[in-house]
Amino acid sequence: MNEELLNQPYLTPTEVAQWMMVSPVTVRGWALKGILQAEVTPGGHRRFRRDEVERFARQWNPAGNKGPLRVLIVDDDRAVVGFLKELLDDGKGRCVVEAAHDGFEAGRKVHSFAPDILLLDYMMPGIKGSEVCRQIKLLPGHADVRVIAMSGYITPETEAELLAAGAECCLAKPVDPFRLLQIMGLEA
Repeated sequence: MNEELLNQPYLTPTEVAQWMMVSPVTVRGWALKGILQAEVTPGGHRRFRRDEVERFARQWNPAGNKGPLRVLIVDDDRAVVGFLKELLDDGKGRCVVEAAHDGFEAGRKVHSFAPDILLLDYMMPGIKGSEVCRQIKLLPGHADVRVIAMSGYITPETEAELLAAGAECCLAKPVDPFRLLQIMGLEA
């Protein structure tokens, strides 16, 4: 955390996002889910106690920087998987990427690969992405896996279904690469 923020008792969502290297949308999602405690000003703005953010940061990444981000792409469209793999393999070694082409394979790979982030398609054969998300969040030791859902058919209902299942956000396909990298905390 930079020196200026160390002396502030409260932080804005943007300041928390900069410190945690995620987007402000992610910080708001953590607050809505109750995993990062926020206080609301009389004007309706969220503020985060610095000590609460420090506690959350230790819990979120207890070993400090544990190496490359482990990303599991779950999508039955092999072209989408190829695009995302190429996007995330930036030559800087920031990500290790695996792919699963259906929800059942995703369940197996969550155990063997232990991803930090799941990029999860909503519409897949056999099982919907929302159910995959729900099941993964119920697995012991995997409740904190970040799930970023993707769909070519986003409606308010599907987005609500994905968020209720534990997804952090839902992106429209074709996925905006800059927005995805920002949400993942991998801005260039």
